[in-house]
Amino acid sequence: MRKLYLTISLLFMSVLLVVAQAKKETTHILIQNVKVWDGKGKEIVDADVLIENNLIKEVKKGIKKPKGATVIDGKGYTLTPGLIDMHTHIMLNGPKAFYTGQGDYDMFAVGAWAYRDMNLLLDQGFTSIRDIAGNSLGIAKAKKNKLMQGPRIWSSGPAFSSTGGHGDAGLWNQMPDEDNQPNKTMNLAVADGIPDIIKFARWNFRHGAAYAKIMASGGVASEFDPLEITEYTEEEMREIVKICEDNKTYATIHAYHDDAINRALDAGVKCVEHGFLMSEKTVKRLANENIVLSLQGYVSTVQFAQASQIPWFSPEQVRKATQVNEGAKQMIEWVKKYNVFVVSGSDMFAENTPNAKMNITVEKNFGWEPWEILQHNTYNAGKVLAMSGPARNPYREGPIGVIEVGAYADILIWEKSPLEDIENVMPNDNIKLMVQDGDVLKNTL
Repeated sequence: MRKLYLTISLLFMSVLLVVAQAKKETTHILIQNVKVWDGKGKEIVDADVLIENNLIKEVKKGIKKPKGATVIDGKGYTLTPGLIDMHTHIMLNGPKAFYTGQGDYDMFAVGAWAYRDMNLLLDQGFTSIRDIAGNSLGIAKAKKNKLMQGPRIWSSGPAFSSTGGHGDAGLWNQMPDEDNQPNKTMNLAVADGIPDIIKFARWNFRHGAAYAKIMASGGVASEFDPLEITEYTEEEMREIVKICEDNKTYATIHAYHDDAINRALDAGVKCVEHGFLMSEKTVKRLANENIVLSLQGYVSTVQFAQASQIPWFSPEQVRKATQVNEGAKQMIEWVKKYNVFVVSGSDMFAENTPNAKMNITVEKNFGWEPWEILQHNTYNAGKVLAMSGPARNPYREGPIGVIEVGAYADILIWEKSPLEDIENVMPNDNIKLMVQDGDVLKNTL
């Protein structure tokens, strides 16, 4: 009886300790005197923002300070959600970008460059990224477990590519039964035929992929694939989409032209990356079917206008980049005309990573207002990240890319408002406060 009493007492004390520890660990940050832009529309309101642990608890005027709360005076500056880059390649970096891991460097070096690039993006205000091709699955896991600093990561893992497609980084003289380093490490991988696709997809999701990326057409940065080609059959794409649906998530495509895009839409794909050679008819289809467009405005209209200056581009890559540049402005005009749902993804990797915010400011050239441009990089982006669903979304406690009760506390305070002039996003020192997951990463207020 005495042993039973001791056992019950110990259990009761353990429960009390757990409850006390939980209470002890509840933290509050109260941000006062800010102009709040929630990401949903044009409106800006004077309000306070209360953070409890890692989520936003209240957004209103005159919030009462909780006991023990850290109080931050926002000085009347503008508070927005943290920025989200919807098209990054942190594992395709180093001096040869797409081909760095092919032979000159191993994946240890590529991983070190990835950590550098993560923090270059974070310093610019990108508190989250959608990393879309390249095996960043392990880094995404480490970040989620708070073992390293950087943006939150929604990773596709290695993209689906056919032999000779946009994700085939093998050498030209590689034989059919030979492998290559990017494929061995699943950084860039090839899957031909439905059996390979099924195995590949299940491997990706086993390792934490949030969605799938399909290389549906040729690409600029790769060697064997003219832009005009279509990589996968409709049956192969349908198999990828089916496995995504089984995992309660979605598939997106790398594609430029009508043939590849329409085949992918017929197969059930929900998002298009690039699309700069689409016809007006296909753009209209995107709008009618609520398909997401991930837009790379800077690379397509500015950098590719001077493609010969890109240090690692071959003459063929220059030709393809010029072709994209020639189609981009017309496609974007149609996107605006039909009100396609847009998110902003820089695709600015390797030597371009420090300039990723240029993909934000370039959108003023297309006629969008500052709040619309920021929305592409916050609220709209958060909606797409949530498409990873209850099973594969790595961050499920609340919405992201928005300032509202229950949302993740990923917050920026800007001294000069980007809602008045979008160029104000460019200086990193204009960000006076950066909060990610309820942790203050920067405070120069």
